[in-house]
Order: sequence, then C-alpha cells, then structure tokens
Amino acid sequence: MNMRMIKILAVALLALVSVQALASSKDDLDLQRLTTSLNQLDQNPTLGRYAQAERALARVAVQRLENASSRERPHALYLAERSVDQAKAAAQLDQVRHEYNQLQREHDRILLQASQQDAEATRRELERERLQNQLAAEETQRLQAQGEAYSQAAQQAQLEAEQARKLAAAQARSAALARRQASLAVAAATALRARLEGMTAHQGSKGRQMTITGDAFAPGRAALRPEARQHLGKLIQFVQGEPDKPIRIEGYTDSTGSSAANEKLSLQRAQAVRNALIAAGVRASRMTTVGMGEADPVASNRTVSGRAMNRRVVVILRDK
Repeated sequence: MNMRMIKILAVALLALVSVQALASSKDDLDLQRLTTSLNQLDQNPTLGRYAQAERALARVAVQRLENASSRERPHALYLAERSVDQAKAAAQLDQVRHEYNQLQREHDRILLQASQQDAEATRRELERERLQNQLAAEETQRLQAQGEAYSQAAQQAQLEAEQARKLAAAQARSAALARRQASLAVAAATALRARLEGMTAHQGSKGRQMTITGDAFAPGRAALRPEARQHLGKLIQFVQGEPDKPIRIEGYTDSTGSSAANEKLSLQRAQAVRNALIAAGVRASRMTTVGMGEADPVASNRTVSGRAMNRRVVVILRDK
C-alpha cells in the first residue's frame, strides 16, 4: 500500500469518527434538553405538583431514549418529546382546573354568606314589624292607621326578600351553566384528541391523504387549537412515512360568508397545518398549501352537520 493510499484511508477514518462524534453530541444534547425540561417542570413552584402520572411517563420515555439504539433513537426521541410536551400540557390543565375550583368555592361561599345576611336582615325586620303591630293594636284608631303603614312596609320587605332569593337562584344557575360550559370544553378537547389520534389515511384522486376536521380550529380562526397541535402524531407519521413524496395541503370551508373571506381563511388554515408539520421536523420544501374556500363540499351546506364536515384541511401525499 503506497503512502497516498494510506493518507486517503486516514482522512476517511477521521471523517467517520467526526460524524459519529457529532451525532453522539446531538443525541446527548437532545437527552439533556428533555431532562432539563422535566426537571424545570418538577421544580416549578406552580406546576410542579400537578400531572404526576404524565411526568412519570415522560421520564420513562426519556430513559428509553437514553437506552435506545441508533436505529431506534429517532422514534424514541419523538415519543420522548411528545411525552414531555404532554406532561407540560397536563400540568397546565390541572393548574387551570385547580384555580377554577378555588374560584368556584369562593363564589359559592360569597353567595351563601349573602343569603345568610339577607335572611337575618329579613328576620329582624319581621320581628320589628311584629312588635310594632302589637303596640298598634293597643293604641287608638290613628295608631291603627299607622299600623297599616307598617304592614305595607312588611310587605315591601317580603317583596325585597323574594327578589333577593330569586337573584341568588339566578346566580346559582349562572354558576351551574359556567361549570357545564367548562365540562363541555373538556369533553370537546378529549373528543378532538381522540379524532386526531385515530386518523387514518385513504387513497384519493391525487394520492393517499388524511383529513383534519374543522373543530381543530377555533370558529372563524386560522390558528390550530393548542390541543390539536399537541396530537398530530398520526399525521406526522403519515407524511414522514414516505419522506420523498411531495405534500399538498388543501384548506376548505363551508358556504357561510363571502367567497373571498372563505378562500383566505381556508388558505390560512392550510398554512397553519404546514407550520405545525415544519415544527415537527417535516421539510418545508416538500409542502405546498392551497386555499380551496367552499369548493368541493363533501356534504350538504344546508345542515349544521354537513357544514361541519365541509370545514376541513386535507393533507395529500402526491403520487409522482
């Protein structure tokens, strides 16, 4: 082997060692970043006491990442990052629920205190009227007329007490409605998560595709709901399963509103999905976005359920 060949082999070996060192350094940085993120969540004075189960699962996922082989590492890294994000989101949700429950208890306490004060005031007023009526019965006709005035005052007090009772009942109904709305919001978020995690691909005219339903966006808004951004794993696996294929993202609306506004909103929603995929590691150069507006409805726009089906974003792996 001549000297030139030896130099070439030495350079190649040095390059291989450098690549492995860089990969190992990046792996260590990923592991350190996720571990630091979990530690910060544990040490957070507000969020640290919430989402114990989710944080335990996240630590298991990080441990699996640390022990993963180089072949298993990309998937392990995705699962670890998703677990850490879910732990953070769960802690924040638990904190919001705790704060809401505290506010609700304080609200109920105030209502009860107000009702007790009103009842005591009414009792004292009625007792005063009783004594006055007793004295009026022993007086002259003039005092009897005055007693009638006191009777009218008592009726007014009773009317005010009844109005106070109705107000307390209305406030209680308002509080129950607020609790119901919060419960419905949690149920809607859970249903959305289930739909996103249960998405399946099917063959369309332009290629295999997945559809994100319109409830992944707030009404009239272009941004993805936070709970939707956190549960796009199936969609990410779908587009990354064939990394060489171009991706077309089509946004659709129902027929409500003007055509120009619908086209703009549908394009913005398609771009929001594109941005979420870029954040998840999908190459931006693979993706194109199109705002289709109210075109190509999949159901009748005359019904509420039909309009809901027409509001969607379709992600297509284009056939080459």
